Amino acid sequence: MRKICFYLVFLSVLAGCATERRCNIKFPPQRDTIKIITIRDSIIYKDTTIFIKLPGEVRIDSVFIPCPPPPPQYIPDTARAETSLSLAKAWWSYPVIKLKLTQKDTTIMWKLDNAIKEAYHWRMEYQKIKEVKEIKYVPKIYKQALSICIFLFIIFGIWLGYKFFKR
Repeated sequence: MRKICFYLVFLSVLAGCATERRCNIKFPPQRDTIKIITIRDSIIYKDTTIFIKLPGEVRIDSVFIPCPPPPPQYIPDTARAETSLSLAKAWWSYPVIKLKLTQKDTTIMWKLDNAIKEAYHWRMEYQKIKEVKEIKYVPKIYKQALSICIFLFIIFGIWLGYKFFKR
């Protein structure tokens, strides 16, 4: 029975297993990722509308006409012309013809072609990126000290087994 226990202890010491951390250090996994970058090359011109405000204004002018005075029963009429932007009136007041031009307050919409320029610079590109895992450096003195400790531990185990089985 003692021999079986000794062999089991001895085999368990010899048959050590590697941890996941040690396996990852010895055989690092390959992590490949693909990064997609989209870039667009284009220039876009947009039309726009601007508003121009015109203030109102009144102008009166007259022209002298040398002619005899009209009969007293004659009443002159006023000529009128109107647009969306102005109003004009003309009448005869002896001895002149008068004209009154009234410009209305208005806002003009003016469309500018290709006034706004927007530039985009996009391009489609694939990049393959490898993630590199940083491996920690262990100095040689620590490795040698660890191997000496393991060696002494095994010698101590053998000495302990020898004392245990000798009885």
